[in-house]
Amino acid sequence: MKKVVLLILLMKSFWGFSQVSQKTGDIQVINIYLSILKTENGYIFIGPERQRSQEYKSMYITNHNLSIHTVLEKETDKNQVDLKTQKKYGKYQVHGEYHILELMKELHFIDDYYFEGSNELTTENIRSGLTQEYGFAWRNDKYALINNHGKFLTELKYTNDFNYRENPHLNYYFQNKKLISVLIDEVSGKEVLATKDSIVEYWNPSNYLVKDTKSQKYILTYNGKTQPVPKDFKRLIGLPSSESLFFTYNNGFFDKKGKKIESNFIPKSNFYKGHCMVLEIIKEEQKYNYYGEPMPRHETRTYKIINEKFETVKTLPDIQDIVSNFNKYGQIIVNRRYESWRDPSIDNQFIIDYNGDIVLPSTKIRIEIYEISEGLYLVEDATYPPIKERAMRYNYFNQKGENITKALTQRVNYFEFKENAVEKYLVAYGTIYMTLDKENNIISSYPKSYFFDSEPKFFE
Repeated sequence: MKKVVLLILLMKSFWGFSQVSQKTGDIQVINIYLSILKTENGYIFIGPERQRSQEYKSMYITNHNLSIHTVLEKETDKNQVDLKTQKKYGKYQVHGEYHILELMKELHFIDDYYFEGSNELTTENIRSGLTQEYGFAWRNDKYALINNHGKFLTELKYTNDFNYRENPHLNYYFQNKKLISVLIDEVSGKEVLATKDSIVEYWNPSNYLVKDTKSQKYILTYNGKTQPVPKDFKRLIGLPSSESLFFTYNNGFFDKKGKKIESNFIPKSNFYKGHCMVLEIIKEEQKYNYYGEPMPRHETRTYKIINEKFETVKTLPDIQDIVSNFNKYGQIIVNRRYESWRDPSIDNQFIIDYNGDIVLPSTKIRIEIYEISEGLYLVEDATYPPIKERAMRYNYFNQKGENITKALTQRVNYFEFKENAVEKYLVAYGTIYMTLDKENNIISSYPKSYFFDSEPKFFE
């Protein structure tokens, strides 16, 4: 009985209306570009450039502050009369219910807004989303990052839209007629880096590479310290871990001061704790034919792990190619050497660490591995046509090599990955199937509906 009463209270709270403002002259801020002014006879919307709407008789916030219910009172045409009483019609009311962003569009306070694919701004997607979805709004060719609650995470000032989910997001704006390059965190909307120079590469707030717009020289900020570096730094292979001494780029090595290091090895990863994945190519001695022309030379290609003395730590004869860099756990995705097209299981992927030890082995079924978040891997069947065990090979593994989706009691064919500032989620059908912390530890692993995930908040 208590559960039934609680559900009724939640329903009432969820669907209840709440008057926005009570006293004449009060202004209720909805977001940084939309406010509501209480007048003697109703309410007026105030837009981003202080423009005002017509006066509405009443105004209510509904559905977790997602939509606004409006009542507009209008006069009838003076020539219209009631056929029965022959009296002229008086006033009539027009009711409307808008999402906050849709209302801003209807009132021409913004030109439009956009949410991509499954994140479209529908009632179902709004209610079922466990994390706030991100899109963008624009006005006069200026863009802002927004979430589906109608909150503006940035100002309407950026030159490009936010139509992809790279985080941080690269964008631009003009300040005193000068172009400013910025990187914006797509969770908070904060600018993590803003510079008049051209951003070449960004790793985190203490590590990034820019190109000076005047001198055209490259400037590296590494661990908070800034120094000029050679042009080849624009081709760096990630960053070395703090315990390592050397940078790697597509053709060679640099020390911490930007001096080139000579070596016959071709780097294929960044350095992690003094270890690097490299390719060694050894060609047989050059031979010539009867006419003195050079004959083709056979070459042996071998992947190795070397240390910072450029000594071989481990030879990796099973590896054909490198798929990723070392992550913060010192792990890397590799392709197994392809020997025969008759045996596709040999052409497979697996994960090793910086010592060459296997974290996640390859399988008899051909799989592809994607690191969807640092230390969180999606393992997917890559056979064609798909075999019957496909659903059993669609799993998520953590940096410990554990199949975390084994904790689920219900098998789901496809998960969508989401995360916010503190947690990660595997979501299907609008339901959280798994919640992880930032170190990929399982917080919860059972279906939990978020239709009533929290008590709704209303403007008083």
